[in-house]
Amino acid sequence: MPERHEKLAQALGLITALAATRAGLTIAEMQADLGCGRRTVERLLAAIRQACGDIEEVPTDQPEKRWRMRPSRLVATIRMTPEEIAEVEAAARRLVDDGLPARAATLRSAANKLRASMDDAARRRAEPDVEALLAAEGLAARPGPRVAVPPGVIETLRQALLASHLVRLDYLTPQGVARQHVLEPYGLLYGARPYLLAVKPGKADVAVWRLDRMRGLADTGQAFAPRPGFDIPTLMKDSFGIWREPPMQVVLRFTGTAAQDALDWRFHATQVAEPQPDGALILRFSAGGIEEMAAHLAQWGAMVEVLSPERLRSRMAQMGEALVKSHATRIDSASVRS
Repeated sequence: MPERHEKLAQALGLITALAATRAGLTIAEMQADLGCGRRTVERLLAAIRQACGDIEEVPTDQPEKRWRMRPSRLVATIRMTPEEIAEVEAAARRLVDDGLPARAATLRSAANKLRASMDDAARRRAEPDVEALLAAEGLAARPGPRVAVPPGVIETLRQALLASHLVRLDYLTPQGVARQHVLEPYGLLYGARPYLLAVKPGKADVAVWRLDRMRGLADTGQAFAPRPGFDIPTLMKDSFGIWREPPMQVVLRFTGTAAQDALDWRFHATQVAEPQPDGALILRFSAGGIEEMAAHLAQWGAMVEVLSPERLRSRMAQMGEALVKSHATRIDSASVRS
C-alpha cells in the first residue's frame, strides 16, 4: 500500500475509534490500536483536528488524558455500502423466519439509521443495489418445526438484562402446571429452542429456562447485583450445548464422506482435528452435555464412532436400540396385517 494511502487508512481508523468511544482513548491506546508510535498518533490527531475540528478531551481523574470525537462527524467521513445495508436487512429477514420479529425490528431500525447517515445522492444510488442483492441472494425460510415463544417475552427479558432487574414469571412444568419463580437473568441462548440463563436469588448455580414455557413474565423493576463470572462465555465455555455438565474428554472418529464434512463443523471451541492416513478424521474436544452430543451425533449415522467417553458411546447405543425396537415392532405388525 502506498504511504499516502496507509496514512489515510490510519486516519480513518482513528476517526472511527474516536467516534465509537464514550470514555475516550489515551495516546497509548491509540498507539496499540493502530500499531504505530506516539509521534505518528500525535500527527494524525493534529490532521484530524485540522480537517474535522471536533476532537475533545474527556474529563477524567486519571493522569493520562483521554480523547474522543462526536460520532456525528463520522457521517461525513465514512459511507455505508449497499452490501453492508443489505446484510443487515438479510439478517432481519432471517430473524423473522426464525420466529423472532422483535429482534428483526431492532435490526431494521439499525438499517434505517444507516440509511439516514447517507446523503441523498448516495442513498439514491444505493437503494437499487440493496434490493438487487436481497433478490439475488434469495433468503429461504428455514423449513421444519420451531418453538413458539409467547409475545413480549424476549423484549421483557432483554430490558431486564440491560437493567439487571429481577423478573417474575409463571413457568410451566412438563405436565403443564404453572409455578411462580423470581429469577436473576444473565443471558439468552438461541438455537433450535431459545432459553434464558438465570439464577434463583439465594441459589448458587445457574439453570436454563425455556422461553416457550414462560407465562405472565414481568420485569419487577427491582435491581440485583450481577454475580462475578456469571456471563454467557464463562458459564457455557465447557458445554457442548445449553446443558451444563462437568466437561469430559470426547474423541470421535468420522469415516467416509463425513470425514470431510466434519472438518467444516465447529463442534466445540476446544476441538482438535486429526486427519488420518486412511481418510478418516479423529476429532477431540472437552465438553459436557451427553444428551445434546448424542442427539447431534445421531445425524451422522454409522459414519461416526464414539471412541470415548464410554458414557457417550453407551448413550448412542441406547438411542439406536430404542429406535430399532420401536420401528421394527411396527414394521413387523404391519407385515402381519398385510
